[in-house]
Amino acid sequence: MALARSIIKTLLAYCLIQVLVFFVFFRLWGFSGSFFLLFLGVQLVFYPAILVFLLKNQAYFYHIRSGERETVLNGANKITLFRISMLPLLVFLTRYCTAKPGSPAAAGPVLAGAFALTFATDFVDGRIARTRGLETYIGRILDSVSDYLLLGVSAGAFFFFRILKPWLFWAITGRLIFNSLVMLILFLVRKELRPQTTPMGKLAIAVIMILLVIEAAQPVLRNLAPPGATARWIGRAELAAAMVIVISMIDKLIYLIRGLRRGPGANPEPVSA
Repeated sequence: MALARSIIKTLLAYCLIQVLVFFVFFRLWGFSGSFFLLFLGVQLVFYPAILVFLLKNQAYFYHIRSGERETVLNGANKITLFRISMLPLLVFLTRYCTAKPGSPAAAGPVLAGAFALTFATDFVDGRIARTRGLETYIGRILDSVSDYLLLGVSAGAFFFFRILKPWLFWAITGRLIFNSLVMLILFLVRKELRPQTTPMGKLAIAVIMILLVIEAAQPVLRNLAPPGATARWIGRAELAAAMVIVISMIDKLIYLIRGLRRGPGANPEPVSA
């Protein structure tokens, strides 16, 4: 019961904070009332879904090294949950900041800042978990889920609102789908799934996150340099990111082949992100 109360309190706090933040923008920037109500409706569906998932999987809240069960959410898991909880706010900010004519000048910095803050937590929670001995099985699951959700939903929103080029959207989406299929195949063969990142997987995720922040910051970057120079610089960043994505998919294919060669009876190898 203590763990359930901790989960409920954490999610409730995140929900209230994000509604308050969105309300501030609603008052300052003049969102329509229906837009604000739609945001509230999404929150009322999104948070209960997270709550149900966590409550049904309380058995996975145990420390990987010691096997000790958690009685409350630790700091690392709270940070990971914060990253997941930011999804609706990021999508709605993207919608307002990019699709509404005459958006405030502050819209660009706010959007880029919101994505940068959210993505930055991906480099914090894992480090805290490792250095403080807070690595949990549910933490690994949530970390992988948060990466896939954030990258997939963010790329989709950027594509829909014409921030991200179509070919780059399909490159990012293709990597996520391919990695998911690899995880599914190995799960079916091994009958066990142990989420774990690899250096190449971490690099690809970091590069995609940095690229999405750059794309969100385009209005800011255009004010810092001539439009032509900004476009060239962003174009080079996109090509570099695409190369990393392709290499990471090749790395994943090699990983799959090695995993299949081990056979069903071998000890399961951790699935990489």
